Amino acid sequence: MKPTTIKDIAKKLGISHTTVSRAINDHPSTSRKTKNRVRKAAEAMSYSPNMAARGLAMGKSESIAFMSTRFAAPFISNVLDSFEQRAFYTKRYVHGIMPYSTRNEESVKEALLKQILRGRNADALVMLTIKPNERILAEYNRVKIPVILIENSMKGAHSIMVDNVSGAGKAAEYFIKTGRKNIGMIVGEIVQPPSHDLNMSAVERKKGFKSALLDHGFELPNRNIEETHAYIYEEGKRSLDNFIKKGDRLDAIFCAAGDIVAMGVLERAKELGIKIPEDIAVIGYDDILAATHLDPPLTTVRQPLEGIGIMAFDLAIEAIEGKLKEDKHIKIDPELIIRKSA
Repeated sequence: MKPTTIKDIAKKLGISHTTVSRAINDHPSTSRKTKNRVRKAAEAMSYSPNMAARGLAMGKSESIAFMSTRFAAPFISNVLDSFEQRAFYTKRYVHGIMPYSTRNEESVKEALLKQILRGRNADALVMLTIKPNERILAEYNRVKIPVILIENSMKGAHSIMVDNVSGAGKAAEYFIKTGRKNIGMIVGEIVQPPSHDLNMSAVERKKGFKSALLDHGFELPNRNIEETHAYIYEEGKRSLDNFIKKGDRLDAIFCAAGDIVAMGVLERAKELGIKIPEDIAVIGYDDILAATHLDPPLTTVRQPLEGIGIMAFDLAIEAIEGKLKEDKHIKIDPELIIRKSA
């Protein structure tokens, strides 16, 4: 069945197709009576607007690009989910959120950024845990496609940052307060890898943790630090094994690399007969849903995952509508959630 067009509605009502178009798009020159008449006819005739054509006419793509390293990680998928839920709640860009995964490869990221830019197929670009170089960001600003960064910040882009220094510091202070003496840390890569972005949150968490320990007279030697690459469960298990092989009799581990890594630590400790928290206290980072269901339930630094997605969507809409006259930067202070693992 052929879809109803604006011309079909115009023919039925005996008015021009221009009047129909203006009525549907709520143009101020059209009377309320005409708008109601046109909309009633459009509904009766099952008219559905061509959003792509409408967006082209208005200079908009009716889509928002959402780019990250991958979407399987709980932190990333939770933020994207709340971003999408906000779209449905506001009835804006409901079917226009376009996810792009770089698989943490610099060349893939560069190609995607150029593809979006050349095609003008996004009204805004949201980047989670990654960022563009200054040259490509300048191009986005030139064509007025706003860029929103999550977990990064740079001039010329809007940003949402969790205060990772503060969050890690709270974990360190809790360990000290509860009498822990030999403290270890599992953190993401803190040296720029050759093929992908440096994870600034890892750098900040290490900085905040070390600084808080030093403030209380404790050091964090390099042998008490394990780095992860993929932020996965198996790396938590492997990290605990490595601590044990080095002969470190740790009584506390801060899994700055996230709750999934902390889950691996808990599981490996159970396999080895290490009691949590009696032998080793464990603190994670993120507060994913599973954290409350572990045995024991995980003490962790809570990032407001849902709130970050909502803030990012609202920030994108503000930028698209031209309401932001300068870069807007939002900083969130995380909360330490105490459960039985520490």
